[in-house]
Amino acid sequence: MRVIVSGISGSGRSDAVAELEQYLKQNYPQKKLVVMNTNRMMWGTAQELGMDVKREKMLDLSPPTLRALRSTVFERILREVEEHEEKHEEVAIIINTHATFRWREHLMPGWDFFYLTKLKPDLFLTIINVLNDIYETLEANPLWGGMNNRLQLGIWQEEEAFTTKLMAEILKKPFYIIARRQPPNTLYKLIFEHEVSEKVYLSYPMTHIRDDVKKKEIDDLTQELRNLGFVVFDPGTMELEKSHIDIPEDIRIFDFYQTVYRDFQLIDQGTMVVVFYPEIVHSSGVVNEQAYGFRNNKYVFAVFPAKNYSPFTSFFADKTFFSVEQLISFLKDEFIPSRNRKE
Repeated sequence: MRVIVSGISGSGRSDAVAELEQYLKQNYPQKKLVVMNTNRMMWGTAQELGMDVKREKMLDLSPPTLRALRSTVFERILREVEEHEEKHEEVAIIINTHATFRWREHLMPGWDFFYLTKLKPDLFLTIINVLNDIYETLEANPLWGGMNNRLQLGIWQEEEAFTTKLMAEILKKPFYIIARRQPPNTLYKLIFEHEVSEKVYLSYPMTHIRDDVKKKEIDDLTQELRNLGFVVFDPGTMELEKSHIDIPEDIRIFDFYQTVYRDFQLIDQGTMVVVFYPEIVHSSGVVNEQAYGFRNNKYVFAVFPAKNYSPFTSFFADKTFFSVEQLISFLKDEFIPSRNRKE
């Protein structure tokens, strides 16, 4: 399994991969994982070649020099990938990389499509993160501090995911965006159990649910679904903290639109939508996500805690339940066994 994991600077991409490595050591020590970090390899290769390059000036190198250095690194990656696959029959190899760089207001490639077609990855993933987290991480980094603008970071993250998705589409391979705040089990499932894992988008009211007890019910359902073996895409892991009073209006507008497109992407990359109302409140997001999933060939299962629901609630659902217990019982006793029989 050859996996491209992309993500912009400050997204926490490398931390997510490191957490996956630790997760494997603790839970699946028999699994073989190899990680190749292109940033570190670029710097290391420059040192080996005796290039007088300051690390903070790497992206200021001329385009021909950067291309030559990148080509040297990817030739090495191709060799090492083949060596690892010869030694281990089943090994997952992660190429931890940028798809793009946004440096000094200029968009630069992080990949060479020539080597992409030679590597032939099996899976493409992009780690995304909340803009505030990215901003604060980069501001604390000597290489990036003082150069950051939240809106530009949001645009760069969008470009990163778009470019990675384009690569996947060219090679006709699966592509997923994954929030940095998702647990390492998500990466594990997508990489090691990609073909057999059901992928669920959990849709629930976010704006109007304030009660901590109700929020815990959402968390509990998320965990129950994971315990059943599902990959759960939780939109709450990408919510912009509204408590940040220094967020300019243009960032709020950008996040406003990005939320819709991002959540639809999360639905697109799944096989199922689970709709959960911990209490009956208005939620335009849930209504639209439920209809979007239903109309786009996803299984939709809804939990609505009242028997006098609207016809529209059940029309855009394959099944409607009055409680989480009923939903879990159905998934465990009927849905999962039926899917296993089909396989």
